[in-house]
Formats: sequence, C-alpha cells, structure tokens
Amino acid sequence: MRDLWECAWRELKRRKGRTLTNIFGYLLAAAIMVVVVGALLYSKEATSSILNRVGTRFIAFVPAHIPSCPECSAKSPDEESEGFVAYGVATNLITNITNFVDKVKKLDTVYDASGYLLFRFKDQKDGHLFTVGGFDPDDFVVSKTCCAAKDIVKGRFLLPNDRGVVILEKAYAKLKKLKEGDEVTIAGSMFSVIGIVKPPIRPAKAEIYMHFDEAEQVINKRMGASSIHNEANVILIEVKSSKVQDEAITSMKNLLPGDYLVASSYACYRPAAKVMGINEDAAWLLTIIIGICAVILALKSQLSSVLERRRDIGILKAIGWTDGNVVSQILAESVLQAMIGGILGCLVAVAILLFVPIEMLSGIEAGAHIIISPWVLVLGFVLAFLGGIIAGSFPAFIAARQRPADALRSI
Repeated sequence: MRDLWECAWRELKRRKGRTLTNIFGYLLAAAIMVVVVGALLYSKEATSSILNRVGTRFIAFVPAHIPSCPECSAKSPDEESEGFVAYGVATNLITNITNFVDKVKKLDTVYDASGYLLFRFKDQKDGHLFTVGGFDPDDFVVSKTCCAAKDIVKGRFLLPNDRGVVILEKAYAKLKKLKEGDEVTIAGSMFSVIGIVKPPIRPAKAEIYMHFDEAEQVINKRMGASSIHNEANVILIEVKSSKVQDEAITSMKNLLPGDYLVASSYACYRPAAKVMGINEDAAWLLTIIIGICAVILALKSQLSSVLERRRDIGILKAIGWTDGNVVSQILAESVLQAMIGGILGCLVAVAILLFVPIEMLSGIEAGAHIIISPWVLVLGFVLAFLGGIIAGSFPAFIAARQRPADALRSI
C-alpha cells in the first residue's frame, strides 16, 4: 500500500502542471461549497428568526350588542358618538381583565398578552372625535401592537411611574398644532404632552396614549353610573411564532365559548411562515451543482492524463502489472489530488468565513461572525474525496481494459 501511494505521488510530481490544475479544481469546489453552505445556513437561520416574528401579533375584541357573552359587559356613555371602539366598531368590555389576560398568557402559543382600553372621545370644545389608548408601558406586547419608545420622534415615551402625561400620535399632533410641552384636556382633566410618536401600522393605534389606570379614570368621567373597573375592550396578543398564529387565534376564541371574540391580525404572517426553510433547500441544491461540476472537470482531466500515458500503462501491463494494479494506481493519483485540494479548500473557506464581512456573504446585516460548523468542513472534504474517487474510476476502468499490444504498437 505504501508503494502504491509513493508511486502515485511520484507520478503527480512528474506532471506538475496537470496536478496543480486538478488540486486547484478540488480546492475551489470544496471552498465554494463550505463558504456557500455556511453562509446560506447562517442566512437561513437569521432569516427564519426574522420571519418567525413577522406578523406575530393581533388584537381580539368582542363587538357590541352581544348580550349573551358570559364574561362581557355592554357599557356605554351617554354621548352617542363616544364609546369603546376597535377598528371603528363599537365593542363590549371584557370583565375581570386581569384574570382573562392570565388565561391568555397560559396558552402554549402565546408569548405575551395585555389588556387595552381604546375609547373614542368627543372634544367638549370643538366637537372633534379622537381616540385614547390606555396601556401598561411595562408590557412587552404594547411595543408590538400599539407603540414603542423607538417610535418616538420628539420627547420621550411613557414610563411606568408617569402620571398626568400623555404622548400624541404625530398626525394628530400636527392636525391640532400640538407639540411637546403643550397641554391637552380629556374629559375635563389636564394632561401634559411629553412625547410625539410615529408608530408604523399597528392594530391598536390611537390619537392619544396614556397609562391604563389614567385612561380608566378619564373614561369613567364620561360613563356616569356605568363606571368601569378592571375591564378592557381590547386584548393585545403577541404569539411565539408566525407558524402558530392560527392556532393562537383559535385558542383565544375558545376562551370565550360561543365564538364571541373577533381577532384582527396582519395577513403577512401566513407567507412568512411558509417561506422559512427555502434558503436551506437552496444551499443543498447549490452544493449538489458544485459537486457535479467539480467531478466533471476532474474526470475530464484524469481521462486526458490516462490517454497521454497509454504507452506507459501498456509497458507496465507488459511487464506484469495486473488490471487491479492499474486501477489502484489511477485511483490513488485521483484521490491524492482530491484530498490535498479538499484540505486546502476547507482552510481557504475558513479564512473567508472569518475575515469577509458577513453581510457580503449572507445578504443579512449582523454584528457577529458566522459560526463555522465542523460538519460543514467535513462535508467539503468529503465532497472533494468522493469527487476524486468518481473522477478516477472511469479513467481507471479505461486504462485497465487497455491491451498492452495496442499500447506498445503506438510507440
């Protein structure tokens, strides 16, 4: 066996140009495979983590005029144009909202939930209508369904201990010519404007935002004898994944038997759930294509080498080499080139993955390097190794079938 490899190595050194060309081909194939698969798998993971959170939120409410809802109350102020609304529709209140939200949070598909007061007021001075959203700033889901500190364009966001302050939606502030530091009156109570917010499209948007308990207080000023306590007309929900959003909506509705709840969400979660995993398929497809190209190129080179050496092979067979000896020699040469190229290719790929900016490889901005998986490196080496076996098998078979007399006759 040792003589076989030594003989193969001597033959490769004798044909340095062709040997270097073959080694470079395997190097290129292994390096490209490792880099592309590593980058695409990273991209797939990063993309999936993003898509997994696309559209993973919705709001739920009970429309008004459903008196049979066991956990609801139909309260409304004396002013007809005022009341609890969601998407412009009058809604009932869900009683004992704390207990109901706790039930929602216990659902396997739900990441977070919170009660939300959304009330439409009529301004007592000029009669214009505006909505007030009351929430708990500590709740994570608020930033996903309503507004967040990152959406502030002037001033600051509500803090848990703030009282007597509000933030305004930018379009409303511009319409009413209000700015940070001004004061607004809601149901006879004065509030200072501490911030202007411009949230993206969110299912629970309002013109004015304040703390839940203060929203409850100003709403009660318009409710007369029908005051509210620990009630909310909207539930804000953040689910764990876009894949389970339909299940989360169904589970939410089951909490109120009778199909009372109406869930409103972004439809983008459906295509987001379907698209995850596409990059992984692309990585494997590209790997197969690269492997086939490497084998074809190496096969062509090995076959040319055998044809050039047909006289040498004929002499060897004439002095006693068997078909098995010839096949082993050709295969050893091919595999040796593949192993060298595979090892060098993996080293080159590691250098590329460590030093090339990740966004250039994956198309996704990130602050960390790609974690180089050992099995990806093994896969790159195995690709080159198998390529060497496949590329050497056919030329070896042709060489073994060659008759010594035919080869010597051409000398």
